[in-house]
Amino acid sequence: MLGVLINRRLTRRARGRAVLALVGALNALDYRSVSELLSPDAVMVDVLGRRIAGRDRILASDHAFREQADSPQMTVGTLDHSQGDVLVRGHMDSPMPEIDGKVLWRVGFDGARISRIEIIRPGDLMSAPLFAAQAEARAAIC
Repeated sequence: MLGVLINRRLTRRARGRAVLALVGALNALDYRSVSELLSPDAVMVDVLGRRIAGRDRILASDHAFREQADSPQMTVGTLDHSQGDVLVRGHMDSPMPEIDGKVLWRVGFDGARISRIEIIRPGDLMSAPLFAAQAEARAAIC
């Protein structure tokens, strides 16, 4: 029994460290480290169901988003654990008002790798899936 509790606690710590490492790597534009943290079939999705599917698409979309949005930085406020997921409450710091503001992530795992990031933001604030959807819509028009 004690072994199970210790293992669960270590797993929670490892997941928390993985989430913090992901945020740090994204903020530093260190996409090699981001790639190592994400599963190949990772998904990033917002509350309206806009999705970025696959590690390579997530990396490309995040890079384009941060490049065009003056490299916003995520600050983590709290990490909470719920049913194997990590809930991240934080703030996107940006000089752009459509990006600056509160953010909540629900991060899911497949083993040690991050497999799903659900992004919740107030309705008027930009998210990476929204940015990707808008970029795809612009590309379809051209």
